[in-house]
Amino acid sequence: MSEKNNLMKKYIIALGCLLGVATTQAQTKSIKAFKEKYKNNAETQTFSMGGLKLKLLSFCLTFDDSDDATTVKNTLDNVRKVKIYTISNSKGSLIDPQDITDLKNTLRRNDHFDMLMEVRDKENLVQVLNKSNNDDELGNVVMLVQDQNDFVIVNLETTLKISDVNKLVKQFASNN
Repeated sequence: MSEKNNLMKKYIIALGCLLGVATTQAQTKSIKAFKEKYKNNAETQTFSMGGLKLKLLSFCLTFDDSDDATTVKNTLDNVRKVKIYTISNSKGSLIDPQDITDLKNTLRRNDHFDMLMEVRDKENLVQVLNKSNNDDELGNVVMLVQDQNDFVIVNLETTLKISDVNKLVKQFASNN
């Protein structure tokens, strides 16, 4: 895998961690069923962070007066939890692309998520879905990140406004 692809994947996962929150409501039956389907055929991991841990992380950032730390702290203040599921297979592709398409369609149809964006770079694919009661706010966010050997589901719940996300993106873009 090229350095560019690895870097893109790391940025997306990092952004998901920074933005994210996942409550039990955000962890839909669809995601649980998908994870269960692959748990015996691949290495699966789950990472969860929320509540007190995110508040502590946000508090620690108050000691760093850089623009990056301030932007991240302001973002974290609107985050309640994040849950990340990884499904990996070092021997090559294991996840059936049709299963990923079915998961996305089920999230849209049954769980009432809207597609925010889809980004493709060669064989890497990132799909971002959102479920919110307010057009200018992110609510429950699901990011589906796929490459040749790994599949990551970032499940978030947040009260971030679209303008908050734009500020975060602009801040990190100005560093490059």
